Amino acid sequence: MSIPVTVISGFLGAGKTTLINQVLKGSDLKPNEVVIIENEFGEKGIDHELLIHSKENIFQMNGGCICCSLRTDLMSALTSVLDVFVETGNPIKQVIIEASGISDPQPIIQTLVSAPKISSHFYLDSVLVVVDNENFENSLVYPEVMKQIAMADRIFISEKNEIKVDHQMIEKIESMNPLTDFYPFSLDDSAEMLARNVLNNGLFRKVADFTKSEDSHHHHHHHEFQSLYLEGDRPIKKSLLENWLSGLMMNYQENIYRMKGFVLIEDQDFQTEIQSVNQLLNFNMTTRIPQDKVNELIIIGKNLDKAYLERSFKEIQDKSRE
Repeated sequence: MSIPVTVISGFLGAGKTTLINQVLKGSDLKPNEVVIIENEFGEKGIDHELLIHSKENIFQMNGGCICCSLRTDLMSALTSVLDVFVETGNPIKQVIIEASGISDPQPIIQTLVSAPKISSHFYLDSVLVVVDNENFENSLVYPEVMKQIAMADRIFISEKNEIKVDHQMIEKIESMNPLTDFYPFSLDDSAEMLARNVLNNGLFRKVADFTKSEDSHHHHHHHEFQSLYLEGDRPIKKSLLENWLSGLMMNYQENIYRMKGFVLIEDQDFQTEIQSVNQLLNFNMTTRIPQDKVNELIIIGKNLDKAYLERSFKEIQDKSRE
């Protein structure tokens, strides 16, 4: 049986450890059923001392920035988890990865969805990001924060000092990542409710809410950061779609962080889901019946040529009719 993995990231001091501790209190999972994997910047970790779980189930990965060292360490940690599970029959039911506050969660996601040994035993349930309501604007000067927001399936807004969530803040985040949703939280919240909103929600594969993208003028610029919404009402030939996506991956390489959407391929009754994390691209058959807009894609990245992408996406739909 595959084990769900929840990735929790967020800038330094945002409240990641606080959220994890509340989730552990509110979950029905037993201590030996949860494995916590930490990543910290620097040679000596301290956050593990703040976690209430048994230290035997905490894997610390120190010695470097997450984007430089975590991919290899995460493979090793999850392989060790599998070894323990197989050898002892320990009923592991959940893995929580707490990423460093200055980390890029992208390598974690790529490892979970692309490494064959890992993806055959674990599945990525959700990518969650904690932001500090009080210091959100100041944190945006750090590119790591922008990347964390770009990759998020759900954003937990830590309400500190009785400061309530600013709706302008939510609108700004939505314009940066239309794929995400929100959950304000504080220490006064029910631990059981927090656990329900953190664990086993399947947000990574959840159907996107494209209405938010339609209402946000289709794009957003912040430090060259963008989210684009592409749409169309005509089926696309498979060969044209594959060539377009290959060109997209080649031309933008590291500039596309996340892409998600549904297209209708010619001669098919149901839409195909497109899911991309950086250069890792997946197609998944669905049972979704196309509505008025048979093709909808959200692309999140930087330095994207909006006019070209809209024009070229329209062209492959037009050519599919010839």
